Amino acid sequence: MNNAAPTLPCAHAHLRPVVNNYYTLRALVCEWRTDLEETTVRDVYSQNKNELTVALEGMEQDWMVRGSVQRPFLYLFRRPGYHKARRNVATLFESAVGKPVSDVSIANRDRLVSIELEDDSRILWQLFGARANAFHLAPDDTIVAAFQRHDELVGTEAPEPYPAPMPDTFEEFEDRWKTNRNKTRQAVQSAVSLFGADLARETLHRAGVTTDAPEDCTEVERRALFDASMALREVLGDPEPVIYGEGQFPDAFSLIPLRHRDEDPAEHFDTVDAAVSDFVRRTLAEQHFHRLYDPLEEALESAAEHERRSAERMMEELQSESRAGRYERWGHLLMAQQDQVPEGAEEVELPDLFEDGEPVTIPVDPAQSPVENAEHYYDRARRTRRSREEAEARLDNTLERADRAEALLEELRAIDTLDGIKQFRNEREDEFAPFVSQSDADTAQFPFRRFDLGDGFEVWVGKNARQNHELTFHASQKYDLWLHARGVPGAHTVLHLPNRDAEPGKRRIYTAAAIAAHYSQSKGSDVVPVMVTERKYVTSPKGADPGVVRVDREDVVMVEPGLPE
Repeated sequence: MNNAAPTLPCAHAHLRPVVNNYYTLRALVCEWRTDLEETTVRDVYSQNKNELTVALEGMEQDWMVRGSVQRPFLYLFRRPGYHKARRNVATLFESAVGKPVSDVSIANRDRLVSIELEDDSRILWQLFGARANAFHLAPDDTIVAAFQRHDELVGTEAPEPYPAPMPDTFEEFEDRWKTNRNKTRQAVQSAVSLFGADLARETLHRAGVTTDAPEDCTEVERRALFDASMALREVLGDPEPVIYGEGQFPDAFSLIPLRHRDEDPAEHFDTVDAAVSDFVRRTLAEQHFHRLYDPLEEALESAAEHERRSAERMMEELQSESRAGRYERWGHLLMAQQDQVPEGAEEVELPDLFEDGEPVTIPVDPAQSPVENAEHYYDRARRTRRSREEAEARLDNTLERADRAEALLEELRAIDTLDGIKQFRNEREDEFAPFVSQSDADTAQFPFRRFDLGDGFEVWVGKNARQNHELTFHASQKYDLWLHARGVPGAHTVLHLPNRDAEPGKRRIYTAAAIAAHYSQSKGSDVVPVMVTERKYVTSPKGADPGVVRVDREDVVMVEPGLPE
């Protein structure tokens, strides 16, 4: 049976900063301003973990502005109407309720979006970094209420905007050009910091530059890249939003059509508002799909492999000559030649009466008579035959379990929609339950294994090759610590820091390394070498499979594999 998995929607594959890109947020603010200026804050609440909703009441139209502060998917979008769940809802920012909206704005070249109120207070979203958040700010910009870490932040100063440096001249572009980047696309991202990966690729495409390494780019090529980046900045001011991909789940969002993706399926939208709303809705559905799908696939794949290997071992055992016949023959020889068994002997050599050939050496118990020794071998023959019959029955059962697990896995891998996986889990639960643990059947909101080390430090561990790639290159920050058992297959592990300057200390690093060792093929070893590096030194080689990385700089710690209590 061919169990190769088809191409499936890859959760978070597009979760680079796209819908929270500065240019996208700026375009949203421009579209919202006219509508929201005539509204009043009706409600502020959270009914989804890490997502804050500001409900706005207007003369002709009500709106809900929803923003997520949970990495790796930070977003802000707007939906018409007012819908609030009756249960499991937290009401927040109560002092902002009833206040009219005077403006909607975004900080210059920074991802800080404000709903400004007539009393000069404002609701602010900080849509970047490891500690993205939302706040209600007093007129003097002190924090009245914080969506996350309220007790820690209330009464402190609001986050200040820091305009991202953007080159307006070729000389400034040259100053920001980094020749130590692995790829020219990365050098463009460094030089034009607000662009991100997709717009950097578009810059290369429009400039006609194919040189792979930034140190090899000529001045003519760098000038072409600068000119292309300036032209793109102009185009971004007049958005034509598009979502790439086919099927239920999106592949990527862009504020403008990308010429380097002209051949990819694309859906065009009249407004940025509609495109972002659709992209977020479909991406959340995709995340939900993978929370339901991934644990089942992993468990069924593991079960099918385990049952098939068990069956192979059983067949090898059953194909060998049965010992029952030998035991029975020894019993017959002892019974027939009792007088030739010396008293007190530990073994006896007797002529083989059944076959012409060499005499047979039979181990015997010196404390028992020849008849008792013969009965012992008759009993062993009976037990061996019974055990073999049971093994044959177990083999049939094991083969049947392997076939069932593989058939379920094949059906599962044909599913590529959220409704499809929901239906599969509801209708086939009794069939897959024997192969799936309760923890695999449950669907956690956070996609990775997660260990809290206190004070904002967390360890995140990928569950498979796809998750390893997403964890390393999309969920983690460049300053997070990346760990992996050295020289053996294992899970990508990230020690997530609460901020760039946080010091985890030796104890947390060794705890994270022990976790990385535990989720590797060296799990059973007494001591395991684990490499530790900043995430920025981990890259994905061009054309490599998901989860395959190159580490440019590393330290190694020796730890005993294990999980924290």
